[in-house]
Amino acid sequence: MVKMILLVTIVSFATNLQSASCFSIFSHSKRNLFYRNDSPVQKRFPRLNLLDSIQTSDALDEITDSETTAYLTFQHPIYNIEITLIGCLHGSSSSANDVSYVLNQSHTDAVVLELCPTRYKDLMSEVDRRKKDDELKSSMDTPNYFMMVKKTIEARGFATGIAAAVLGSASGISTALSGFEPGLEFVTAIDYVNIKAKKLSSGNIADVNERVDIILADRIVDETLQRIGSLPSIATDMLKLYIENGFNWASVYGCQSEVLNNAIAGDKSNGEYLDLGKALFRNKQVIQDLIRITLPSLALVLIVNSALILSLDGSITSSIATFDIHKYGLKDAMVDISTIFILILGYMMVALPTVKVVLTERDEQLTKGINDACRIISEKYESEGDLESLKNRQGRVVAVLGFLHVNGVKKLLMQ
Repeated sequence: MVKMILLVTIVSFATNLQSASCFSIFSHSKRNLFYRNDSPVQKRFPRLNLLDSIQTSDALDEITDSETTAYLTFQHPIYNIEITLIGCLHGSSSSANDVSYVLNQSHTDAVVLELCPTRYKDLMSEVDRRKKDDELKSSMDTPNYFMMVKKTIEARGFATGIAAAVLGSASGISTALSGFEPGLEFVTAIDYVNIKAKKLSSGNIADVNERVDIILADRIVDETLQRIGSLPSIATDMLKLYIENGFNWASVYGCQSEVLNNAIAGDKSNGEYLDLGKALFRNKQVIQDLIRITLPSLALVLIVNSALILSLDGSITSSIATFDIHKYGLKDAMVDISTIFILILGYMMVALPTVKVVLTERDEQLTKGINDACRIISEKYESEGDLESLKNRQGRVVAVLGFLHVNGVKKLLMQ
């Protein structure tokens, strides 16, 4: 039951950023995931000054005074690169403060973002729109919303369109009720990079090694939506494989269950890890943000759950009465058994397939992006004949990720 409730939180966190980009996939064109801070892509959009506005003294005091942090710092096992993985509640001011704090601790060579090019472009376009005080209708207005659903279905198929519709509406409702600003932590990181670029281009920074690069490491959003739309077939395939393997839990479901456990509680055998429980309750600001992001989703789940109970209660009661089970004293036992069976089935057919698509596959993609960032930094110093400088100064990569990706990505990097 606890894991099922946590899964709801997973979906809430995972979809919180999707409202601005779910429907852009029908016009998507694939591009490079690597941008230098002086590239046209960076200059195309205005810089949003958030570093001063979001970092109050109280927020900084809470970050520095807390024994528990929202990030992990460790050495890459192959490259001489320091890696910091920041766990974020997407769109929250507490996470934006964490990002700003970590980036300003020391020089960063590359910033890795849990974004794909499409989501990056949509996020920057939204920033541009806000700065111009554009009063255009929101994309979540009903006519535009259904038009976008229709276009997505026509371009990418029914399953992808429905997945986009569900994620878009859930994210829009959650964002509206929580008051979060989608992508705030990413904009904070991009703002940091643009400040560095501006100083470099103006000559305020003479050392070209002060340049900061951006790596867009997440899987293309339309691929993720296609996978989410295919969850029923993925769940069926996993069940078939489970049966074919002689009901061997470890070979099919065990690995996904381990990913979920590691994401939430960490793996002690992997060294330092992020304890999700402690990180989410480490100070007052984070707790407030957590309440704002989870209450809308929890309320929605409770409403749906109550509706299901009301709709099913009559049929269950009538079935039990038909067989006159109550006189044998087995009614409560059978209800309890059926409830447990439904929970187990839901865990196998819904929770773990979702973990596979939302966490496992994307952890692998994000890990690849961070490895690419480390390689790019090494190549940068090598091409400039400054390997000695890299050894002395030690390169640094900061990755801005969702909370539930931190432990999984670290484990993959250390392997």
